[in-house]
Amino acid sequence: MPYKDSVQRTAVRTQTKITGTVTVKTGASNGIVTDLSAEGICFQLYFDINARTGQEVTIRSEELGFLTGMVRWYRGDKIGIKLNLSSNTAAQISSYYKHFK
Repeated sequence: MPYKDSVQRTAVRTQTKITGTVTVKTGASNGIVTDLSAEGICFQLYFDINARTGQEVTIRSEELGFLTGMVRWYRGDKIGIKLNLSSNTAAQISSYYKHFK
């Protein structure tokens, strides 16, 4: 069975092309949010910042505002970020869907 089919997602993901900046302790990179859900983000980096699982991250984007989270995985130039869930995070993601989608 392919890996993608075996993963149980708790939130629906939406394909996006949101530009922004991600920052971790070891550096920062501009890039693109390639998919978005209420609980996480897949961020494609322009530059390697040595992001590692468990590191705290911040994401800044004109469309999403300022979000925080934790690196869940990294593969090549992409990192998966689990968002810190709060009412503010939920409001920012909801606002994106309302105004930009």
